[in-house]
Amino acid sequence: MGDAHYDVGKMWAKFKQKIRRAKKTLFIAPAIAALVIGVRMTGLLQSLELSALDQFFLLRPAAEPDDRIVILGVDEQDLRYVGKWPIPDGVLAELLKKVRQQQPKAIGLDIYRDIPVQPGHEKLVQVFQTTPNLIGISKIVGEQVDQIPAPPALSDRNQFAANDFPYDVDGKVRRAFLYLSDKNDENVFSLGFQLALMYLKDLGIHPKMIDEQKFKIQLGQALFTPFRRNDGGYVWAADEGYQILLNYRGPQGFFQTVSLRDVLNDKISPTLMRDRIVIIGSTAISVKDVLLTPYSTRLFDSLPHPMPGVEVHANVTSHFISAALDGRSLLQTWPEAIEWIWIFFWSLIGATVTCQWRSDGNLNKILIGQTSIIIPITSLALILLCYIAFLRNWWIPLVSPLLTLIGSTTFKIGYTLWENLLLSHKQLEEYARTLEIKVEERTQELKDKNYALEQTLQKLQAAQKQIIAQEKLAYLGSLTAGIAHEIRNPLNFINNFAQISGELTEELVEEIKAVFEETENDSVDPDEVENIYDMLTDLKDSVADIESHGKRIETIIQSMMMHTPTQKGHREMTNINLLLSESIELAYNSYLAKGNRCAITLATDYDEAIREIEVIPQDMARAFVNIIKNACDAVSDRQKALGEKFQPMISVKTRNQDEAITISIQDNGIGIPPEIVDKIFNPFFTTKPPGEGTGLGLSLTYDTIVGEHQGDIKVKNDSEASTEFIIVIPKKSSSNL
Repeated sequence: MGDAHYDVGKMWAKFKQKIRRAKKTLFIAPAIAALVIGVRMTGLLQSLELSALDQFFLLRPAAEPDDRIVILGVDEQDLRYVGKWPIPDGVLAELLKKVRQQQPKAIGLDIYRDIPVQPGHEKLVQVFQTTPNLIGISKIVGEQVDQIPAPPALSDRNQFAANDFPYDVDGKVRRAFLYLSDKNDENVFSLGFQLALMYLKDLGIHPKMIDEQKFKIQLGQALFTPFRRNDGGYVWAADEGYQILLNYRGPQGFFQTVSLRDVLNDKISPTLMRDRIVIIGSTAISVKDVLLTPYSTRLFDSLPHPMPGVEVHANVTSHFISAALDGRSLLQTWPEAIEWIWIFFWSLIGATVTCQWRSDGNLNKILIGQTSIIIPITSLALILLCYIAFLRNWWIPLVSPLLTLIGSTTFKIGYTLWENLLLSHKQLEEYARTLEIKVEERTQELKDKNYALEQTLQKLQAAQKQIIAQEKLAYLGSLTAGIAHEIRNPLNFINNFAQISGELTEELVEEIKAVFEETENDSVDPDEVENIYDMLTDLKDSVADIESHGKRIETIIQSMMMHTPTQKGHREMTNINLLLSESIELAYNSYLAKGNRCAITLATDYDEAIREIEVIPQDMARAFVNIIKNACDAVSDRQKALGEKFQPMISVKTRNQDEAITISIQDNGIGIPPEIVDKIFNPFFTTKPPGEGTGLGLSLTYDTIVGEHQGDIKVKNDSEASTEFIIVIPKKSSSNL
């Protein structure tokens, strides 16, 4: 008894769950369908529907060529053959005579000739008047200033038609006119329809109005119904005149085409045009008598491929003749109400078939694998159905039902997940009340600790950098002090004895001269005397070299002593811009004092917003001078290499930042080889020739900026263009770290 009661309860729960699902479906499917239909009625989906139609045209196998139509195309070679455009009336008259001799059933002249094009106008008028199966063209649509009348000789004989087309929003031609009204409200047949009627007339086929209220026209086996503004994928399209959907036979080059020069030179068969329709028009690209069609835009080609207008007229003419004689189906559409039902049907499919669920208690869990497979399958099925229908000359909407299919599926999934979320939220609400507060407290605690750790890390990194630099400086200072002490004592003896030796050598030379002067000239060999003088001179030069190198060693020791702690100054508030300006002047004057003649352009850009900061001015000035001296040497070396055409330049900039001051010292000198950039701040490393640098200047600069002032110095280098030193000095002193 208990088991039976349990089974009934379980069945009742499943039944209620199915009722809930049905309610959701009955709500979602009509709502999504109505939404898409509303969007469709605004015209936002029209371009997508037309693009889908174009792809169907491209995918559809082309029909059999229609050998009842011949195109006489005027191409680029014809224009060069004739020599001008428009074609002179005399050449056109000769061309029409050649065509007329072949006895075609109808001739369509798709070339405007409302005004004479001399020479030969009289001949052309005569041909117009003696060719009853010739149809000229006129432009009917548009403002009066844009309209183009038919040739007067043909207009008087009512041998003209309209060559206008109804253009879509993207400029393509997907429709054609049977007839349209001119400015006098008189119906004018389109060129394609007029030529088709002339061809069918000899076969006893004439148009008949079957239903005057619906304007249905019977022409042979074809029954034409006028296009309405919302047919197919169109929304509020212009439907003036009697329009139909154009069922193209195929892409460009589908009709037999001959050239003007071949006809004029009798290079075609004398029976090629007999009992056919001949349409004469331009196929030359330079004339730009081209139209965009469904074949103009290809899926993987962004460039448009327009079709010559004369070939579009041939498609229209073939459309009417094939429908009347061969029963070739016209492109048809559903009534608007049927299209709405079609859209709703796919919305229902999306809300039912594509969504796969399983019940887990009160929750509905989506079967992701099955649903992800069914969605593309149903979408592909919709596309195939629409394409198969198009192969049978039915154009039914594709984009709108596809949107409802995907939209209802997505909304159904989202709505169900939202319901599950609400249900889960109720179950977790009590627990979340207390958990939320704990999570917020814990989160804030973690944020505070994380922030404190970040601050500590930054301080430790700065302290580590400073300690390393200071230890390096202290070690180097003690090392240099010891070396200086050990070297200076023997060096003093060397310098002193070198000086004394030089003086003694000079005295020895004077004494020897006096002795030789007192001695008899015959008893002394002059070569021996000259040899003694040379030896004494070499001795004197060697002693002088010893004294010079001793002084050089003394200079190096003095540079090394700059690294000792006894050379440290005191911090004081300093104007960095002023200190930098003085350093530039000092370094440049020192450079000139060495006898350098290179004129260097010094460009400065100081940020006046920089206030005084606490630095050791003597050490900082020495660091600036070292960098600027190196810059002067670099640009001077490059000018020596390139000559006077090179303009040396050193640029100095300062910028005020939030927590620091940035200084840029840039030169356009020889640059630094990339392989040694990382070594330039090492003690005793130099790129200068022996005797010209100690290798301590940049090392001292690095110790001053990084070690003493907790700043930073970086090098941006182009070994063939320039070198830039970027110095960052913090505004607040960290000397207490």
